[in-house]
Amino acid sequence: DTESCDSWTYFMRCLSQMFEQEGCNKDDWTFISDRIKGVDLAVRDTFPRATRRVCCQHLYMNCKNNGFSGSAFFKLFWIAANAHNEYVYGKALEKITAHDPNAAAYLDTCQEQWSRHMFDPAVCCDHNTTNFVESFNACTKPYRDMPVFSLLEAIRKWCMERVGARFDMAIDMEDGQLTEYAKKEVDERT
Repeated sequence: DTESCDSWTYFMRCLSQMFEQEGCNKDDWTFISDRIKGVDLAVRDTFPRATRRVCCQHLYMNCKNNGFSGSAFFKLFWIAANAHNEYVYGKALEKITAHDPNAAAYLDTCQEQWSRHMFDPAVCCDHNTTNFVESFNACTKPYRDMPVFSLLEAIRKWCMERVGARFDMAIDMEDGQLTEYAKKEVDERT
């Protein structure tokens, strides 16, 4: 039950077999996770053409745990992580180096892709965090001790209720009206 190279290899092989059983022979997946030991080797062995990304939220927390923090580092880290081109990434890394050379050296040790400018444009996903998975896991936590079919039914019901509630909220909105979240985002960017 531990996360080791062997357990990750077993998981990846089971995943690959499941894909094959469903008729999916694709092998150029993109995997996003924290920097767990064993994941890289397991992915390379099972899906040699796969892209490996490291979750920027986890990478930032690792930086913080290693003493690289503060509001300046936080801001520069996320500029580098979300940079869509090498120029912006390079400028952010220059500033990180000037701010704390050890932090820049630590980020250099990260072999996985973590900045958006490094992402393969053929992969139609620009996520650089696992926040959506973490959020889903948190929401489904109360159901984990259920038998498999009960678990799946509880998750299905939760998803339907969530989609239904959002639909009801959207149907009551005026034309051009924004959600609170969207309004906040627009206000921050203007």
